Amino acid sequence: MQELRKYKFGEFWNMLLSGVAMAIVVAVTPGAIIAPFISGLAKSNSFWATVSTATSMGIYIVPVAAAILAADQFGFTMIEKASVSLAAMAGSGAVKYSNGTWTLVGMGDLINTIIIIAVAIVLIFLIRNHVGSFSIIWEPILCGSIVGSFGMWSYKYVHMISMGVGNILNLFTTLQPILLCTLIAMSFAVIIATPLSTVGLAYAIGIDGIAGGAASVGVTACFMMVAVATYKINGKGVSFAMFWGSVKMMLANFVKHPRMLLPIAVVGALTGLTDSFIGIKAGPAFAGFGQPVGPINSFTYMNGSTWLNVTVLALIYFILPIGYSIIIYSIFKKMPRLYNDNDWRVDLNK
Repeated sequence: MQELRKYKFGEFWNMLLSGVAMAIVVAVTPGAIIAPFISGLAKSNSFWATVSTATSMGIYIVPVAAAILAADQFGFTMIEKASVSLAAMAGSGAVKYSNGTWTLVGMGDLINTIIIIAVAIVLIFLIRNHVGSFSIIWEPILCGSIVGSFGMWSYKYVHMISMGVGNILNLFTTLQPILLCTLIAMSFAVIIATPLSTVGLAYAIGIDGIAGGAASVGVTACFMMVAVATYKINGKGVSFAMFWGSVKMMLANFVKHPRMLLPIAVVGALTGLTDSFIGIKAGPAFAGFGQPVGPINSFTYMNGSTWLNVTVLALIYFILPIGYSIIIYSIFKKMPRLYNDNDWRVDLNK
């Protein structure tokens, strides 16, 4: 219990969510990047069909990978990591039993998975000093059976709530795309600059279609604004890294200088506003990604001319966000109370 108390509430959840976010990124990335390019080949060639199947299987390991990586954040032993993964798999809803058959149905409900991982981790902290060498017996039993059963019970209620939130957002985005796309893109542009995971959030609430597209272009807008802002003060290398999504390396800067989020929010809002007229779409598993995963997934929702679709994606994911970023950068540069180039300096020696 003393070991658990050394973690503050926010620190505990930040560590847990960091592990979950990494598991999602690792599991989803192969399918997000490779699958669209080989899906056509897979229909007529057994080799590519096998590659496509292997590539798409990553999504099914999310509950187990999330549990292991989250437990690893707390320095758990192999037995403890595996025990947490038993609970997560049972409570995730990723596997369903019907008529004597077990069926994989995706990564399950991410929110319920996170709750069950948290419960399992707390449980292990509570019992680890009491079970001693019997940990290999008691920890798998308590996590896999007791916590896992609780997860299976809570799944239907948590899943109903999380899907309800996603459905409401998707419905409102359809009814009022201009306002909602602007707000969603702005929110995700800011969230990606915090310790929170846009990938986990998007999948957890199940935003899809136009709402998912707004989230994806919002994340990309953050990449572009940070790339533009860091170019002069840090040089080409850092700016290039930010362009490809390495904004998390600036978390310390964002915490120390919250005003940095203002130009990011503005660029996100402008990009989302523009997107409301274009109607880019993305699935819930990819809505939290910016480029390059975002446009690859969005392309699968588009019909008509390939070149026209590529042009539209280049416009909303690259050209306009960069243009907006340069304009907003120029405007904010004239307001020293809201903007300082030194805020964006990255110390690569730390």
